[in-house]
Amino acid sequence: MRCAVRLKIAALITSLLATPLAAGAAGGKCDRLIATGGADNPPFLWRDPQNPKRLIGANADMLKRIADSLELKLELLYTGDSAKALEEVSSGRVDLLADAALSVSELERMDFVHPAITGLQVAAWVRNEPGVFYASRDDLAGQTGTRVAGQNWGRVFEGYAAEALKLDTAPSLAEAMQRLLVGETDYVLHERYSAVALAGPLGLLDDVQRLQPPVLSRGMHLAVSHDSACNSPWLRGQLAVKMTELRAAGVPEQLLADNLDRWKQQQLAPASSSHR
Repeated sequence: MRCAVRLKIAALITSLLATPLAAGAAGGKCDRLIATGGADNPPFLWRDPQNPKRLIGANADMLKRIADSLELKLELLYTGDSAKALEEVSSGRVDLLADAALSVSELERMDFVHPAITGLQVAAWVRNEPGVFYASRDDLAGQTGTRVAGQNWGRVFEGYAAEALKLDTAPSLAEAMQRLLVGETDYVLHERYSAVALAGPLGLLDDVQRLQPPVLSRGMHLAVSHDSACNSPWLRGQLAVKMTELRAAGVPEQLLADNLDRWKQQQLAPASSSHR
């Protein structure tokens, strides 16, 4: 009987001692992150011309730096447009979203990393003419504006826009800017860096100006799926620490500048050199 009791006690002690190790092993299982994001949003993310299954851009470079510092293998894959990328991460099929917009509904499916990768600025772009008066987005009321079809800037702003702004849509930013330049619309709403990437190489920004302050400012975050096997307190904490360090060092701004130039050079390259 005493022998049996001793064996039970020994087994219990072994179990208690092993528990932290087992938890640590479970937390250490993730040595590889699969990430995705919206595929057509330079300079943040876009498909690699040399490997269309892969995403490149400022956010990709940022995430690669973080993954390397944590000794994690990273794959940043093309899964479709922004809606499809969000669906893949929300379902847990993909671990991490590299361009998440914070919203209450998405908090139920993903853990958002703070601070944000960068701040997005949705601005009103107008013709470069004298006498433009603008102090806030309320000054756009009564004017006709244009946005690119399919864009969504959150429930709060969309409600404001529906009530206070007169907006039509264009199939592309190039079309929207053309309408602005010929006087068919008074302003174009578009994110600052995205506009520079998409319209700059076409010369469509030469005769327009960006009004300040922005119509809308919001953060772009890394977000980890609740259903990801990699989602752990350690990973979330390390992502936050590394993002804080990189933000303090001004890395996001430098990566945006580098990738604006990278995108521009790709657009200038002959079509034959962009694909193998």
